[in-house]
Amino acid sequence: MITNKKNFFTLPNEVFNLMLTPSELAVLSFLSRCSDNTGVCFPSVHTIAVSCSMSDNTVRKSIRKLEDREIISKSGGFRASKFGKEQNTSFIYELNPNFYNEGFARDNLVDYFAKLNSQT
Repeated sequence: MITNKKNFFTLPNEVFNLMLTPSELAVLSFLSRCSDNTGVCFPSVHTIAVSCSMSDNTVRKSIRKLEDREIISKSGGFRASKFGKEQNTSFIYELNPNFYNEGFARDNLVDYFAKLNSQT
């Protein structure tokens, strides 16, 4: 599991076995850095882009790919205003706990992705 300390965070070594693109790895790392002990965070796309030195569109594509692989999940984005209109809000990102429990274990990594690919 990812642990956040006062001035640093850790990622499991197996993250490099996932064959992520550099932008996907940067976004996953930033979301891991921002997440609390439950794996939840809510930075804006622009905040991620500025912090990772990439465009907003590249961040959106990376988030979509991480979602497709079920590494993270995304929810929110809108809320009802006082007068009933929709307002934009930050998305809530959650690091998939099942992925971290199953996917990062060296023995389970290949089996986990084989199981995902057979379901699609």
